[in-house]
Parts: sequence; structure tokens; C-alpha cells
Amino acid sequence: MFDLTPRLVRRALLPASFLVLGAGLVASAAVFFHGRRFDLKAAILSDLESPSENPHGYGAAAAAIVACGLLLALMVMVFTRYTRMQSPVLALAGGWVSAIGVGAVVAIGALAPFTSGYSPLHIQLAYAAFAGICGGTALLLAAARANAFLIATQFVVFLFVVYLYFGPDFMSNDRLLTSLAFWEWMLCCDCGIVLWLLARAVDRLD
Repeated sequence: MFDLTPRLVRRALLPASFLVLGAGLVASAAVFFHGRRFDLKAAILSDLESPSENPHGYGAAAAAIVACGLLLALMVMVFTRYTRMQSPVLALAGGWVSAIGVGAVVAIGALAPFTSGYSPLHIQLAYAAFAGICGGTALLLAAARANAFLIATQFVVFLFVVYLYFGPDFMSNDRLLTSLAFWEWMLCCDCGIVLWLLARAVDRLD
């Protein structure tokens, strides 16, 4: 029987998931920016997969988000299974928190054709996705006995997402560092990098 391992996750599943996501978002952005000047501040993920903002290109982004989320779900199951012998409480907590984030990712893509603009449901799902994945990976890193600095850094990222939700809004969009698009893409990069580091840490337990 075919068995998913942390090494396979690191070498194949994780790269495939973000390749699919990247390809879908690039294809969607090509349609979104067709006929106008490219501006990274305007490359907001919510707009790329919005039928109202990107009526002819949102499908590629939505499908890619769902596919990426399903692949991430497989990874979470692998990470939880391989860390539960080391630290069952942390592994279970990390698995459930990550599952909430991954479930939100799938829901964002699946519900894209039925949402309009920045609906409350979409905003809640977006924060749940980033908070769940960032918080879950921090817990799973702790369960895998990864580097303490890496665990602390990822926990800070999780707190930053929580701050973005509950704190004052500084997204003025007048420059790159205060644009929503920049922080969305940075959080996506963080998820990809930390998931790869998590797969490496879990692989060492095997």
C-alpha cells in the first residue's frame, strides 16, 4: 500500500501544491492585469479569485486554491501521524488547528463563484486560513522538536495574523509595505517555507 512520508511531502507534495497555486494565481493575474499596468499592490488574492473583480480569470485562482488546500490536508495528516508518538497533545492540537486553516483554504476557493467582493464570510475565512496554518505549523514544529527559534518565529507570525484581525487597520495601500497584497503574499511564502522546514523536522523523527 502506498504510504505518504515526510520525505515525499517535502520533495513532491509540497512543491506540487505551491506550483499548482502559483500557476493558478499567475494565470488569474494575467487576465486581471490584461490591458492595464501591473501593480503589485493591486494583486490582492481576494480580487484575483473574485468573480466581480476578475470575472474572466477568477476560476483559475479558485481552482488552484482548492487543489492546494486538498494537498495541504494530506500533508497535515502526515505531520500529525508522524509527530503524535513524540508529543501526542501538541501533535493533536497542531493537527486540528492546521485542519481549520486548510478547511478555510478549500472553502475560500470552493465558495469563490458565490461570493461578491469582500463579504464578511470571505474575510473570516481568509483570516482563519492564515491563522490556522501558521498556528498549526507552530504547534507541529514544537511536536517535532524543531529548532526553538523557528518555533518562536512561527508563533510570532501567528500572533501577527491575530493582530491584523483584531488590531487597527494599517492597510492604507499607498505603498507596498502597507498594502494588503504584500502581506498576503508574504504570509503565503511563510506558509510554504515553514511547511517545508516542518517536513524536514518530521522526517528526522522517522
